[in-house]
Amino acid sequence: MIYLDHAATTKISDVALETYMETARRFFGNTESLHDTGTDAACLLDMCRKKWAELLAVPKEGLIFTSGGTESNQLAIETALLHTTKKKIVVSPLEHASIWQKLAQLKKRGYTVCVFPVSRAGEIDFAALEELLTDETALLIVQHVNSETGAVQDAERVQRLAEKKKILLHMDLVQSFGKADFRPNGVTSFSISSHKIYGPKGTGLLYMDPSRIWQKEMPDVHHENGYRAGTIDLPAISAFTAAACAIMEKYPAEFARIDAFKKELVQKLAPQIKILSKENASPYILGMILPHALGEEALLYFSKNGLQISTSSACTLRDTMPSRALLAMGYTKEEIERVIRFSFGASNHMQQIEPIRQILTSFLAKGSERG
Repeated sequence: MIYLDHAATTKISDVALETYMETARRFFGNTESLHDTGTDAACLLDMCRKKWAELLAVPKEGLIFTSGGTESNQLAIETALLHTTKKKIVVSPLEHASIWQKLAQLKKRGYTVCVFPVSRAGEIDFAALEELLTDETALLIVQHVNSETGAVQDAERVQRLAEKKKILLHMDLVQSFGKADFRPNGVTSFSISSHKIYGPKGTGLLYMDPSRIWQKEMPDVHHENGYRAGTIDLPAISAFTAAACAIMEKYPAEFARIDAFKKELVQKLAPQIKILSKENASPYILGMILPHALGEEALLYFSKNGLQISTSSACTLRDTMPSRALLAMGYTKEEIERVIRFSFGASNHMQQIEPIRQILTSFLAKGSERG
């Protein structure tokens, strides 16, 4: 089996799994308990937060452990809007489903949502974006790396623009942490997910700029600086932290390895396959349009032949509507039905390229016979 769906989830790494089990055995106390067992757990939680602060070059006071990228995104938006009376939100069309779910709820509460355009390659139209950022804008939301195409936004420019306009900025780093350069310099909040970086599922991170005084959504909450109610999952947080340290330590070499793998694979693809993004897209994601077959047909065929892929974001597979991101990039509904996505990670290596090519070529030949 060749796994090409790392953008959906990753297998927990040995170091993360070992860390989880060791923490569960030794640090089982409630971090809010005042006895020694609770104090030991609280000290480990603080060590994890400090390590994340070092990795991200941000104050640890701004770091909140959550249940994953979805909660981080939605909590960031809700917290930011409690900070202002303005009712206009500006967002890219490429965002994750968790963003659109929250925005749909906010529309019912009287908020206006404005979507700025992107290019055919999924890159921000900065002139159009700047026009939308008015004095009435409460929040700007931008995904750093798109999960369907791998399009990478200019995070530095986005942050400079938000600072210039004095607008709160949330960025989704779920597909970019440990896989793309990001330096927080003007961002108000950002989100990270554990299971995208070989950590356990059900854990994530939210950064909220601690230089601002944030109103909390619920009163009298003590966990995670008042942002989240409920006992924290320390084994998962500890394993998530171990996974983050590992991916950042390997980042330059692994980025180069995956980049070489993707470039070699693209050279082997049939010329009639259309690539969805530019060469400067994330090397970890490859979105393609097949010439004469539905993406779902390809997925089933590949699965039977030992190749595991996706047709879109795993979080939108139950949504019958065509991809909002790809529509915004100018693709037709018919083209979107023919999209497949390969996403790469630790388990992929050069020896897999020829089997991938053979399976894809075989599928396209069967499609030609049908067509």
